[in-house]
Amino acid sequence: MTDTSVGRQGTERRPVPFHLLGFLLFAPLLACAGPELTPGYSRDAVQPVVVQAGTAGEARIRFVSPPESLYYAAGVSYRATGDELHIAIDRCPIRGDCGTMAKGTLLDDGRTTEVRVPLDGKRLVLLHSDGAQLFLP
Repeated sequence: MTDTSVGRQGTERRPVPFHLLGFLLFAPLLACAGPELTPGYSRDAVQPVVVQAGTAGEARIRFVSPPESLYYAAGVSYRATGDELHIAIDRCPIRGDCGTMAKGTLLDDGRTTEVRVPLDGKRLVLLHSDGAQLFLP
């Protein structure tokens, strides 16, 4: 006897893999979160930190680049959150990729790095691996 019913032949539903479902649910949230700021250095490692207002809504940040053999302070990454600009000094490998947002320039003394970031009247918060340091405009 042959089944001649219409519609449901060969239309079994396959279950959606759980990991795919989780990715589809949380992917839009990750896209809106912005760049992840991961502080690479402790507060004492980069002191003194000097922040000066520059021209055209920017700030100049100077900090000591810690002496390391396999890493260096390439620059900073930043994210605006409300009325604050959160900044993290990026610790990058000497050999390899580094995704720093604002590349630093090593000054003549060979130890101090200077980097420029957009400020626009916000408070600047420098994130360290052991806390944060607030600079007012």
